[in-house]
Amino acid sequence: MHYKILYITLRRLILDRDVAGLRSQLLQHGAPLFARALALGSERVIADALSLLPISERLHVLRHLPAALRSALLPLCSRGSPHPARPRWSYPIPSVQHA
Repeated sequence: MHYKILYITLRRLILDRDVAGLRSQLLQHGAPLFARALALGSERVIADALSLLPISERLHVLRHLPAALRSALLPLCSRGSPHPARPRWSYPIPSVQHA
């Protein structure tokens, strides 16, 4: 499959949030062709696609992206989640006084 056609397929799968379909395309075509097709899209499209993949597959695809894209998207893969960590709030526990 030509990588431009694969890109169109990937865009449809990303819009549908079809994780199984994305993983299937990755397994079928391999990380180099998958990354080449993804590189046709914007950083946002690439980030959306990578966010749907498990961290191990995400890193494998990331290795095959061009260096400029790879450095821009590396923070996505550093935590295993595309979402920023939520702050952990600590609330004071009121002391209980017994009468």
